[in-house]
Amino acid sequence: MTEINSKSKSSQNNFSYLAWVLLAVVSLVAAYFIYSNRQKSGELESLASEKETQRTELQASLDSLMAQHEEIKLAYGGLADSLTSKDSIIVANAKEINDLLSYKWEYRKVQKKLDQLRLVAQTYVNQMDSLYVVNQHLVEENQNIKQRYNSEQRKNSVLEKEKEQLTGKIVEASVLEAYNVTATGIYTKKSSSETETTKARRVNKVKVCFTLSKNVVLRPGTKDVYVRIARPDNKILSPGIAEDFVFEYKGEMIQYSIYKQINYDNQAIYMCLFWTKKFEEMEMQTGKYQVIVFADGQEIGETSFVLD
Repeated sequence: MTEINSKSKSSQNNFSYLAWVLLAVVSLVAAYFIYSNRQKSGELESLASEKETQRTELQASLDSLMAQHEEIKLAYGGLADSLTSKDSIIVANAKEINDLLSYKWEYRKVQKKLDQLRLVAQTYVNQMDSLYVVNQHLVEENQNIKQRYNSEQRKNSVLEKEKEQLTGKIVEASVLEAYNVTATGIYTKKSSSETETTKARRVNKVKVCFTLSKNVVLRPGTKDVYVRIARPDNKILSPGIAEDFVFEYKGEMIQYSIYKQINYDNQAIYMCLFWTKKFEEMEMQTGKYQVIVFADGQEIGETSFVLD
């Protein structure tokens, strides 16, 4: 009996020992798995953090590149409009990279596309620089052309003024002049002798004398000379019916008092012309009479006289 009990206790002790050993092994295995999982979890977290850092760096590089691109476009102003196709490629590539960074992505793939975008952007800058240089040359050439044009305009303006002055001098020189113009009232006696008078009631003629100037510029030939004598009331002394004694002056037909056609040979000519009172019963007014001499459609001399 005692022997049986002893064997039973020995069996129980062996079972307990095995149980403890098994428990120890299970604990070790569990501890290993827990440690291994924690290590893997840490590695995953580290990888995720590293990947996020890479994504942030790539995003920052992309944002910086696009910001520089926009600054370049702004700096070159209107020149950027000539490279819209290249700009569209850059914007499209940037959008593609943004899309890749927002979802599942591979570092090498995004980095490769970003490097490609940098090359395209650099090509854009180089082309823009070339356009700028060409444009600057065109601007300088345009400025030179404008300066030469303005210089020629100033020269032409000076020449035009000189031409106008010369033309004015020629026109002025080509005008016939009457100088030393005099006018007096004449009383003709029955004996046909004439005497000067200032008495209105005695005047039956008006004598107008002057010298036509010497002028070698004028074309020689016949000249029509007209004299207008205006009474104090501004009515014109006419040699007959007023409507029959008119000539054209500045586009209008005006009356004249005396007309004489002469042969002008560019030399000075002294001449006297007479207006004769047509009717004896016609009375001359007292006051100041105005006398104007015309030739070649111009006023060439004037004077006045007074009757009392």
